[in-house]
Amino acid sequence: MDTTASDDPRVLPRLPSLLTLLALLVVGLAAVLLPAPATPLDTGAADDVFSAGRAATHIEAVSAEPRALGSPAHRAAREYLVGELEELGWRTSVKSGVGWFSPQDGTTQRGARVHNIVALLPGTDPTGTVVLAAHYDTVRGSPGAGDDGIGIGTVLESARAITAGPPPRNDIMVLLTDGEEDGLLGADMFTSTRSPSLGPTVVLNHEARGNSGAPVTFRISDPNGALIEALAGAPDASADSLTQLGFELLPNDTDFKHFDNAGFHAYDTAISRGSAFYHSPLDTPDRLSHESLQQMGEIALATAHSLIDADLTELDSGGEKVVTTTPWGLLYYARWVEVALTALFFVAVGWLVIARIRRAEASIWSVAAAAGVSVATVGATALAAWLPWWLAQRLAPGMASPVVSEPYRPGMYELAAVVAALGVLITAYLWARKHLSAGSLVVGAFVLIAVVAAVALPFSGAASALVLPALPALVGMHVARFVVDRPPLPVVAVTIGSIPAAVLLVPAVVLSFDAGLMFGAPLAGVFVAVLFVLTLTLWEAVLPSSRTSVGIASVTRVAGTATLASVLVCALVAGFLNRDGATEPRQEHLWYALNSDLDTAVWASPDSPRSEWSRELLIDQASPLPVEFPWRDEQMAHGPAPVAPLQAPEVEVLDDTSAGGARELRLRLSSPRGANAVGLWVDSTTATVHGATVDGHRAEPAENFGFRFWGAGPEGVEVTLTLSVLEDRVGLRIIDLSDDLSVVPGYEPPTDRVVVAPTVVVARSLRI
Repeated sequence: MDTTASDDPRVLPRLPSLLTLLALLVVGLAAVLLPAPATPLDTGAADDVFSAGRAATHIEAVSAEPRALGSPAHRAAREYLVGELEELGWRTSVKSGVGWFSPQDGTTQRGARVHNIVALLPGTDPTGTVVLAAHYDTVRGSPGAGDDGIGIGTVLESARAITAGPPPRNDIMVLLTDGEEDGLLGADMFTSTRSPSLGPTVVLNHEARGNSGAPVTFRISDPNGALIEALAGAPDASADSLTQLGFELLPNDTDFKHFDNAGFHAYDTAISRGSAFYHSPLDTPDRLSHESLQQMGEIALATAHSLIDADLTELDSGGEKVVTTTPWGLLYYARWVEVALTALFFVAVGWLVIARIRRAEASIWSVAAAAGVSVATVGATALAAWLPWWLAQRLAPGMASPVVSEPYRPGMYELAAVVAALGVLITAYLWARKHLSAGSLVVGAFVLIAVVAAVALPFSGAASALVLPALPALVGMHVARFVVDRPPLPVVAVTIGSIPAAVLLVPAVVLSFDAGLMFGAPLAGVFVAVLFVLTLTLWEAVLPSSRTSVGIASVTRVAGTATLASVLVCALVAGFLNRDGATEPRQEHLWYALNSDLDTAVWASPDSPRSEWSRELLIDQASPLPVEFPWRDEQMAHGPAPVAPLQAPEVEVLDDTSAGGARELRLRLSSPRGANAVGLWVDSTTATVHGATVDGHRAEPAENFGFRFWGAGPEGVEVTLTLSVLEDRVGLRIIDLSDDLSVVPGYEPPTDRVVVAPTVVVARSLRI
């Protein structure tokens, strides 16, 4: 027991506190629900406004089938987009070259012959260039209506609306990059060969990790002050500095990376709800939300209008600002304000600690113990929020999309995460109240928030995510505890102080799930924990006090049991809603590889089998398959497959010279069967690569050198290798890669599910 500190003798009344908690929940949900989705405009809308109906015609035109690099649909989409931009009267061209990606971990490099579409509308008195950007390629097997059809539709319709308006001051460019899905290759080529005539450049990049939801500008380049001010004038714009930090933790990236690294000013805006459809055959135009398309278009057009008449040479002088989204628009302020608010909060928490200790309501040791309990509780809360979906995937893996591990209907799993988090918080609080005073728990929790905010201060926006809701709550608690004592003034003070927490943190919980259940649920659990702490004075009044320890023990058991039961109900309902046959078709990965040296073949998948259909094909124990898939080291489920009559990739030696232990090979690598990609890996036991060029582009030398190259065409790609040889003959592994599984004899696609990223590889080895 905490014997050095007494319970707070001024607990708020129970019923008003309970009603206040319910009211705060309503306020928070209103902050989520009140911003109404944009109403899609049809093709008859005024010429100078954005119309989702008009934008959708472009998406339908290019998203009839997948647009993987080097495919006929990819070429057809490029021709369509060029034609549309030329019809607008913009100076349109296709910029071709090699884009390249060299992973820092030394794994297989990626390159392609890319064809960026560039269109320019000259300004009347330009101070720089405003770029409307998206990418027009897709992953294998996905029509890409969301990724990145929504970007294509946004850019083309915005360009049309700008054309219909008065002549712009600044130059306007449409940039539709190629090869984004295989390593941001088009953006790499564009930024490395950019023209100095662009001048100061700001890029509005548009993306999707799903097919619905509100567009969020989740990254803005620094200095961001002037860019945020331009974005703030757009209707229903959403941005938050914290999302930039969060995105860095996800295994994704966009063309924004190259724009930012090249010194451009840039925005990165995307939708991310409906992520189960992401990179799948079900990412079709009829499944894309027109509300999301309209909202993204209105944001892009309004922001572009603000920038095309601005002095772009002044963008660097805008300073660094912190931004978050509120129901009434963007809230933004200078970075120094964040530092000042964090310092003020830290001082206020320090004053709280001193005041409580002086009044014998806490002690140094009890506050330290309470802070430690808070740390453990937050960790347990994040884990509890993550567990329902993790367990569901273990029991029924077919519910999860293989790309981002999301169900089609995540709502009940999201509710289960929130219920689990809240249940852990209540149970932990009741347990802690048997050992620590209420004053110690409140102070310890606020100390933890202050310490985390101070530690997070180097990361723009991270401290604000805690301080903006916590500082008013702390002030309200100060007033209720030390200033006013006549009912109902203490409850009023706490209520007013807690409103910012409800307005900011309930939407933060909801928005967290846009990152997906695996990443978003733990983050949502943390936000639930912060909201619980900031309203702890109210919870203290609602839950049993330490004066009735038997009551606390009973309520703790009841709370734990109720939480488990509620989570179980949510999970069962979620499982029923996502059962096989009740949703869109479930998804499977299936790859095929032909070893032309041995005349053998395998079915393979980067996932475990998800159905009887795949279990019949993938019958062998999972293991790496480096011979068939040289770019992968991971375990792969696999099984024997029929041998398809497919020609192996060819290698022609164009030149072979040796001098002083070094050897230079000039090769031509091609695919007689017209596959989309070719690849080459050097056996590191026979030679080490010290220099390499692929299609004239310098590749990074490496001890374990290998690459995949897309869009080589029938003429193939020329490769030059400079080697230090370890054996007389250099060992090479060659592959080509396509995406049509129907070439395999006897292959029948499943009738009740779809195949994601279908892959056909033909591999061979040789020594030169």
